[in-house]
Amino acid sequence: MKYLLPISFFLIISTLSIAQTPAQNSFKIAIDIMDKQPENYLAPLNAIKKIKIDTAEKRGLNTWLQAMMTYYSFLEDYPHLLFYSDYRFKDQINTEKVVYDTAFVRQHTLINASDYITTRAKLSQVTMINEAHHLPYHRALMLSMLKRFYDGGYRYLAIEALEDSLINRKKYPDYDAGYYIHEPLFGELLRQAKKIGFIMISYDPEEDCDQKSEDPNYCNRFRDSLMAVNLVRVLNKDPKAKMLVYAGYDHIHEGSVNSWKKMAQYFKEFSGIDPFTVDLTQQVQHLYPQLEEKEFISINKFKHIQQPVIALRGNKAWHGKYVDATVIFPIYNIKNKRSTLLSIAGLRKPYNLSIFQLKPNQLVQAFYSYEKPGNRIPADQLLINNGNNVLFLFKGKYVLEIKNSKGMLIKRRRVIIN
Repeated sequence: MKYLLPISFFLIISTLSIAQTPAQNSFKIAIDIMDKQPENYLAPLNAIKKIKIDTAEKRGLNTWLQAMMTYYSFLEDYPHLLFYSDYRFKDQINTEKVVYDTAFVRQHTLINASDYITTRAKLSQVTMINEAHHLPYHRALMLSMLKRFYDGGYRYLAIEALEDSLINRKKYPDYDAGYYIHEPLFGELLRQAKKIGFIMISYDPEEDCDQKSEDPNYCNRFRDSLMAVNLVRVLNKDPKAKMLVYAGYDHIHEGSVNSWKKMAQYFKEFSGIDPFTVDLTQQVQHLYPQLEEKEFISINKFKHIQQPVIALRGNKAWHGKYVDATVIFPIYNIKNKRSTLLSIAGLRKPYNLSIFQLKPNQLVQAFYSYEKPGNRIPADQLLINNGNNVLFLFKGKYVLEIKNSKGMLIKRRRVIIN
């Protein structure tokens, strides 16, 4: 199985504290700019683009690439985020081969991932689902399942990198909610969770690593153990409650190949509860198919799936290492088209922008009309690039803001989605 190095919130914070060169400072530069202009999603990206990169300086190059893919993900720009994500592995592109597994296709039947996950989750007190932080369509899948989780008895939604301790009291999430929550689909995930009735939990530790060991995985274990402690505290106060945990990458793994013991392992040890774990991060599209998993390649080539699926053999879900089920995603990056994933299984409606005579590199942002300007997270946004200029929005009243290539406001319009 191909294993590609992920980006994590912990890595960003670490980078801020030890970075030195401009490239290594990419995240700090971007965050400082956006802190001053929270609704200007182009300013930090433009600043990162201006950084001169020394390709021989691997650490700086890797940080810069991760910053680029992250800020393009905030813009829902899939072609660019995939380009910068995959460029990190350019050395592998020429050594890896595109591999098919026709036996896998023959031996498995496919079932709608949302149906399987929410049905199976009813049997568990705790479900843990992960995401790749640069792939917003993982949040689209979560959004499509939220109501069904609630109807299945889940009341707590624990979210990695949720920084706002007042989130359950506020009317809506804003810029202060957390770094990755600046991405529009993440903002919508929190809005819908509040609307449905979830109690949202922040479980990232406030404690810094005590650095008591030279083991390179010590601080990772330190953080994961405290994440588990914070989750267990919630259930100690409400022992019969059902909890949905949303985390990044390997935190939900129930095992490890090295000394990095994961949050899910600690959680099971501390609570005695065996969580239902679902991986979203491995069976996904890349710009270069050489980097894709053989199961993803085969299912998409021979089955032409249009929605995320679970592969079943008999009644048993196929899965990767250390999880109970693995979701296989369809191909989303289609040239000059916004993916229908943004419709959130039909819950959001397309709004055509052709009437506005937009120009390339302009940014269109849709904000809820009831949210106070200055600190808002867009419901959806689109960087114009000669494609099909469509936003996807829930029913409601919005303010559309059209901005130039520097993120400065050109015009504002009010629209209603019925």
